[in-house]
This record gives sequence, C-alpha cells and structure tokens, in this order.
Amino acid sequence: MPKVFISYSHKDEVWKDRLQKQLAVLEHQGLLSVWEDRQIAAGDDWYPEIERAIESAHVAILLITADFLSSKFILGKKVPPLLERRKQEGLRVIPLILKPCTWQIVDWLSQIQGRPEDNKPLSGFNEHDQDDCIRAPRGQV
Repeated sequence: MPKVFISYSHKDEVWKDRLQKQLAVLEHQGLLSVWEDRQIAAGDDWYPEIERAIESAHVAILLITADFLSSKFILGKKVPPLLERRKQEGLRVIPLILKPCTWQIVDWLSQIQGRPEDNKPLSGFNEHDQDDCIRAPRGQV
C-alpha cells in the first residue's frame, strides 16, 4: 500500500486537514496510507519518527505557502531527504500551491510540476474547486 507523507507548516494546518479528509476516502478503501506529524504519539522522539516516515514514503505532498518556504526546519530537515529520494529512487514529490508566495524563485521547487493545474494558488478558488483540486485524480493512486 502506498504511503503518503504530508509536509506542511503548522500555520497551514487547516489546509492539511482538508487534504487529509480527501485522502481518507482512499485510505478507507485500502488504497494508501497517510502520514503527517500529528500522528506522533506522546512520549515518542519526534524527529526520528519524521525521518522514518520520510524513508518509507512512496509519495510526498508539500503544502506550499510563504510559511512553508520560510521554515528553516522544513527546508533544512524535511525537504532535502525528500529531494534526495526523488533524485535517487524516483519518490514522487507533489507541491500543492496553497497561497500566493514566491515559490517560483526556489530552484528545486520551480522545477517540479505542482498542483493545481498551472500552479495557481488554491486560496484563489472557491471551496468546491479547492476540494476538486486536492482530491486524488482517478488512476493516479
């Protein structure tokens, strides 16, 4: 079963929750499993848990906002191993542009095809179209 790793800024948790709700339908069908850092149990060492999740992921979804792109932890600790796995192992890394931000000037990010179509920020869409953009397209799971 494919494992989906979600990387996001905690300031964008509402967006993460919306994505997770869409992916839950596929999870309940046994088509994938989703991991995000709120699943780390109390008392666990959180950083090794994140490392294990990155190492076992088949797909990584990056929730792109200015908060994501300004996080030293995300850019310094989460993104590099994901990009290395993308390069070495073909890990599918999917940027999901949530809000207007200067993602185009980030070298590694500007080279990856993101969602929604044409990398238009989801925040500019109505709620129906936002949900339509973040659900997994048929045949792509």
